Amino acid sequence: MVVVIDERRIVWKKCKNCGFLQHKTHLRCLECKKGDFETVEVSGSCKLLSYTILTAPPAEFRDKISYAIGIVEFENGIKGLGQITTQDNLHIGMKLKPIYKKICENLDGKEIHAYVFEPI
Repeated sequence: MVVVIDERRIVWKKCKNCGFLQHKTHLRCLECKKGDFETVEVSGSCKLLSYTILTAPPAEFRDKISYAIGIVEFENGIKGLGQITTQDNLHIGMKLKPIYKKICENLDGKEIHAYVFEPI
């Protein structure tokens, strides 16, 4: 899951005691159980760790027959999950860059924006 603050920055929490990276909703470190964190912003490009092609998208993506979704890892260790802008020539380890854009309209017609990943 990619955590977004101010809708344009991808950030994560890093434990000041052991350095473990985790989602912002956890109150204590999942590794050492301490509660002191710093905010870490992603840096650099990311690489594709795993992906799949969804051929039965949810209703919000009714305009798409299928799309790719993948797990990425940034250069500083932060991992994220998101759509990939293409289904062609995907391979594990390829370099991607995040792009913030409209991904769909929810069932009430409201625009939903998120990061998607585009091959470099």
